[in-house]
Amino acid sequence: MNEPVTTRRAIPDRVAAALIALAAILPFLPTLRAGFIYDDTTIVRDNALLRGWSALARVWSAPYWPTFGNDVGLYRPLHVALLAALWNLGGGSPRLFHVYAIALHLIVAVVLWRLLGAAVGRVAAIVGALWFATHALHVETVASVANSSELLVALFTMALAAVIVRAERVAGTAREWAMALLAGALTVAAVYSKESGLLALPVAAVTAWGWRRASDAPAVRTMVRRQARLWVVCIAALVVALIERAVVLGAAVAPAAIVAPGLDVMTARVRIVAMLSLWPRIAGMLVWPTSSLSPYYGPTILPEARAVRAVIAVLAALALIALAIVAARRGDRRPLVAATWIALTYLPASNLITSVGLFLADRTLLGPTVGVALAVAWAIDVASPRLRPVLAIASAVVIAHSAWVGLRYSVVWSSHRTLWERLVETSPTEYRGYQLLGIDAREHGDTARALPLLARAFAMEPRDRRVRFEYGQVLYSTARYAEAAAVLAPLLRDGDVRREPEFVALYLEAVGRSRGAEGVVAAGTPLLRSESAAVAALYVGVAEEQLGRFAAADSAYGVGLRAQPSDTILQARRAALERRAAPR
Repeated sequence: MNEPVTTRRAIPDRVAAALIALAAILPFLPTLRAGFIYDDTTIVRDNALLRGWSALARVWSAPYWPTFGNDVGLYRPLHVALLAALWNLGGGSPRLFHVYAIALHLIVAVVLWRLLGAAVGRVAAIVGALWFATHALHVETVASVANSSELLVALFTMALAAVIVRAERVAGTAREWAMALLAGALTVAAVYSKESGLLALPVAAVTAWGWRRASDAPAVRTMVRRQARLWVVCIAALVVALIERAVVLGAAVAPAAIVAPGLDVMTARVRIVAMLSLWPRIAGMLVWPTSSLSPYYGPTILPEARAVRAVIAVLAALALIALAIVAARRGDRRPLVAATWIALTYLPASNLITSVGLFLADRTLLGPTVGVALAVAWAIDVASPRLRPVLAIASAVVIAHSAWVGLRYSVVWSSHRTLWERLVETSPTEYRGYQLLGIDAREHGDTARALPLLARAFAMEPRDRRVRFEYGQVLYSTARYAEAAAVLAPLLRDGDVRREPEFVALYLEAVGRSRGAEGVVAAGTPLLRSESAAVAALYVGVAEEQLGRFAAADSAYGVGLRAQPSDTILQARRAALERRAAPR
């Protein structure tokens, strides 16, 4: 982008870049000692798709989330390909992944500094970049490498804006097609990094159009007419990427969604009001992040008097947008660009269009922090000479505070236990923290600690299938068989659960240990007509044998073998039964 003319260069470029890079690294250094945290356990550590260099090709025909497959409609092949390269380069070492995430954060911060410098003075650009580089909201994006896709989308969006501006200078020359193809590649790269990348092109277009000095701002018609090839290539590339996504996932729209408890029972109107009522909290998180940052935000973050707060939030947002539009009409489009970054990059995760998952997540606010950095830099740039130092000092205070909060929060992200303890501390009335602490304790063999934690989570949210399953497992492992059977039984209403032989076996084991062979027959017989017929047949058949009802046992084994003819255990049990019943 065009570098504004300045009368003096108090801070050399190399020094400024080094300062911003250092600021983008230091608050996040504690994450280097972490293992695979949060979603990294599924997306990286346990993901067989990443193994071997052939993964660089395989990821383009596979959905993003291994445990859900195509159901939730997530397709991020470029992001996963980078993770696969890291896995094979480092032999699965988490350290290399964390180095990558910090390096990517550094690159985005420096690129943002260059973007800011296109339309504001040097001091304003440095302050804005430092605001972004030290923001505590970025901890989740850096510490959980699976979430580094947010950084990729931001990077490709800013790079695309720079290419669009550069393409203006070569319009009508031999390089025009090259710039158009580069813009198309960046558009696709953003889409292949995360679903929010679908909005990279409009955000980049608004940035290229508006993040300039007033004397250098082209009209929309001029941009479209002079760069027609670029827009055609970008739109065509976007269409091709969407078609490929639909082919891989089998549908253009996800057949299912991972919706947090609380969101799943809201009507559209109630959900929209609830999400709008969170905007004041989000604004506070963007401007002044505190120790209340958490890896999970559940229904308890919703405030009282939601309708009133929602109305106030919408009126405030409309007022700010109106002021930005007025400024744009007067020749300064920069506030409108900042507002675009805040609004459009958050929109996909806002739950305003449809329920997309969590009520709120730090990682989904990375794009809006770019918008705030743009706004801060613009405010310092347009301030009077007397006010400018005051704004710079105030910004320095916020930057220092955010860096300190981020540093302390990065330490929390060094292990699952410290992370879940933080969740319980910030949200003591949410079940999620107790659930995750209980799972962590169970995985470390501490069932005595896991039991009360999972019991509390289950009491708070019995609808959560994962809580019910984990609680039932711990009850079984601590010899509370009757309770385990009672907790696990409702899960069998789900066909997907009945297809899991390990779960059905666990349930029938609990029934057998608590109610004996008659109990197994009673509980298992209805399952003979379900997806779990083979497993149920084995347990029912053995129970019938124990009760001396050999004909019933043979019948049960026959049902199981019709469902699963190749089951060697059922074959062996039936053969042994036939030999036992044969006349001598």
